[in-house]
Amino acid sequence: MKKSAVLQDSSVSASDPATLCSFDYEAIQVPTQALIHQAARFLYIKEGKGSIKIDDVEYKIVPNTLIAITPWKITEITSVSETLRLIRIVYDYQYINSFLKSDYAMAEESAELIQFLAIDPVVYLDSVQSEHIDQIAEQLKEELGVESTHSTPPSHPLSKLYITNKVIELMIVYRRYVTAIQGEQESEQDILSGESILSYLYAHSSEKLTLSNVAGAFFMSESNLSKQIAALTNSSFSKILTNIRIEKTADYLIYTDLTLNEIADLVGFVDASHLSKHFVAHLNISPSKYRKLYGKFKNKFDLTGKNVAFAATDYIYRNYATEKLTADQIASQYGISVHELNRQMLFYTGQNCESLLNAVRINHACELLISTDYYVIDVAFEVGYNNVKTFNMNFMKYKGMTPTEFRNRIMLQKEDGSVVQRRPSTKNQTK
Repeated sequence: MKKSAVLQDSSVSASDPATLCSFDYEAIQVPTQALIHQAARFLYIKEGKGSIKIDDVEYKIVPNTLIAITPWKITEITSVSETLRLIRIVYDYQYINSFLKSDYAMAEESAELIQFLAIDPVVYLDSVQSEHIDQIAEQLKEELGVESTHSTPPSHPLSKLYITNKVIELMIVYRRYVTAIQGEQESEQDILSGESILSYLYAHSSEKLTLSNVAGAFFMSESNLSKQIAALTNSSFSKILTNIRIEKTADYLIYTDLTLNEIADLVGFVDASHLSKHFVAHLNISPSKYRKLYGKFKNKFDLTGKNVAFAATDYIYRNYATEKLTADQIASQYGISVHELNRQMLFYTGQNCESLLNAVRINHACELLISTDYYVIDVAFEVGYNNVKTFNMNFMKYKGMTPTEFRNRIMLQKEDGSVVQRRPSTKNQTK
């Protein structure tokens, strides 16, 4: 049976959800688990050899391979024969898409460009092409800084416009390189056959999608479609579709002044009330507060970044079990923005506020799962989650398995080196 893929975070940057683009380096030495990407990205492999699966199609990886991953594509590094050293450029797909479509004279070309990236995910560059991509990557690095160093990006005039143009340039040259190699006719013929189910849901989420009409689009039964989605994502059709719509809603809240009713219409919710209900359920924050929170902030704290980072870390460890504890509440303890709190925590602790909070909660949950007979739902509440769905999602993200699977497989090692293995409980457990 195929293993479930892990859903990646939708943020372009760990420190700021409102960031348009981020630049980073990465080295991959061993195969990875399957990942569902909510945020679009280019992976530019400079060195190394291996193979990657993208929506179940396998591609070889060699030096100067450029990979385009659009939202809700599923990737898995299946082999690494030489360490892969790559540049990762993550960008806000929804914003770029909206920007391209804003010019009605180029709407048709823009739509084709976006669609093309979803169909032809890999291109192998020659020396001239790789030199061009090197240049674009270096320009983005100069503008954005390197994400993993957690430093403040340099301030330049018209930076957002510059970054937007560079991302679009990268998309265009990618398209030209692919068609130069394989020919225009071949790539156009593949456009309809290459879409995955998740990519289809992302592209059509504003429509009145039902299990029935999506199953029809893929020439399969409703039960088969449900089984495929469940096996792949460990979730249901309706939950995945709602996640996609929430992700798009967050972008519209950050980048536009559209009303909630207008956004609801754009992303596929019935109305503003329906949107707000799901938004709060997923993110524990109202749409209006989210829009306000991730707007422009002026720093106004006088503590050093190091003090703030470690004070916030200590605060999380002491208060992780507090229900609905948020980054906003933690930042307010120190009179700074969430963006600045995340930037300082990333630099000094290696994790942003939300990631650390979830990691602490899941680690304590592991201890409870092994050392007690608590029901899974009780463990979730004990460590600060207000619903078992969010707990299960984060547990899968951090541990790669469900809480019940963990409880049945894992032994707990104490600080003195002794091992505690929980005896199977006779109680029924909620997964």
